[in-house]
Amino acid sequence: MKEKHRKTFSKKSFICCILIFITLFLPVCSNAEVLTSVNNSDNTSYTPNVTYQYKQDEQKVLEGVPEIGCKAAYIAEPTTGKVIYEKNAHEKMYPASTTKILTALVVLENCDVNDKAKVSQNAINLVPPDYSNAKLKAGEEVSISDLLKALLIPSANEAANVLAEHVSGSVEDFAVLCNKRAGELGCETLHFVNPNGLHDENHYCSAYDLYLVAKECIKHAEFNEIVSMKSFTLPATNAYPRADRTFKNRNEMLLPGTYYYSYCTGIKTGHTEPAGECLVASSSYNDMEFISVVLGGKTRNKQGLNERFYDTKQLFEFGYNNYSIKKIANYGETVASIEVGKAVKEEAALDLIVDTDISTVVPNDVNKENVSTSVSINENIVAPIEQNQVLGQITYSVDGLVYTTNIIASHQVKKLPYEQYNLIVVTVGVAILFIISAKAKSSKKRKNRYKNKKGTRA
Repeated sequence: MKEKHRKTFSKKSFICCILIFITLFLPVCSNAEVLTSVNNSDNTSYTPNVTYQYKQDEQKVLEGVPEIGCKAAYIAEPTTGKVIYEKNAHEKMYPASTTKILTALVVLENCDVNDKAKVSQNAINLVPPDYSNAKLKAGEEVSISDLLKALLIPSANEAANVLAEHVSGSVEDFAVLCNKRAGELGCETLHFVNPNGLHDENHYCSAYDLYLVAKECIKHAEFNEIVSMKSFTLPATNAYPRADRTFKNRNEMLLPGTYYYSYCTGIKTGHTEPAGECLVASSSYNDMEFISVVLGGKTRNKQGLNERFYDTKQLFEFGYNNYSIKKIANYGETVASIEVGKAVKEEAALDLIVDTDISTVVPNDVNKENVSTSVSINENIVAPIEQNQVLGQITYSVDGLVYTTNIIASHQVKKLPYEQYNLIVVTVGVAILFIISAKAKSSKKRKNRYKNKKGTRA
């Protein structure tokens, strides 16, 4: 019985060895397929992704804010939305001709500027005598581009009506379209009944609303070009044979004189008796832009100056004197260093780096040391890893601005080569076979000794 048992044990051990060997080798084949899949991925087209939040109540309150005479004001940096100053910014006000920036926006979004519109007698009749106009004639065919120039430079009221009729068929229907677009932009108060800002009790908005509209307007190159022009001449047309209708821009911050401001780039003035002096303006200096809105100003303040221009210049100067653009994150900056599991030895040490530069608008006395960061690294990071593969996120917080971007692999990390896995598997397999073989030989020797002893006894 003992001899039979030993023989059975030897066969079972050999079969077990073969199964163990196969079991060890199978994962290598499986992993080879996974590696092929990963290595075929293409990360060369990786684009950095930055998400952004603005928490106004967490930003620093600065001293030396100018005294603003206008009833309402709002100035902010449009890229971040950072508010530099506000006064009654969400209160209902009359916008006068600053209305026309929303008219221009809706036209640019719904028309080809090279198209032509025909001037109707109705568009002319809707404008009261002595209100600003471009001397357009009924039946005249004018390009959309020239009508926009007439709208925004001399603030031509009949041009606004012509554009409204061209887009929507009537002034009333165009007002509906304007209100819808304003709602899409996030305007809270705005309700327009005409395209030009002629006074109406039901035609109103807030300084903040006009900021939102202007912020969208400056995304259009055609708009920016027009509002920065110092003058404009309407060309001759089918109904007006002379090119003698030349107009100066009503924004005196663009023109030599008392209110000239070299950093001003636009945008639009407005005035009616109920609305007072109004101005939506833009500026650019040292790569930093501002949009300012002032409403309800006086024609002459205590300095004897037009309040809309005086206040706007004070707001721009306050912004540029107290704020600047500073870099708070650098592409390639190491956030953490880790050891990658299942990686080749020479590549296992991996730096996690920031995937993009981030610059923002902060007070002059705020430096990178004032920026707080928080890092979140993915769990169970193992090879293979591609260069630029996203492995976590980093968040930067400074003066009410919060940016989150990815942290990525600084280099490729390959998985331990399969030749080494095979070597390990073969070595283990050979060792097991050697042990089994040795055990079998030992068993055979014991068997022979047993036979010999049995023969001697016989």
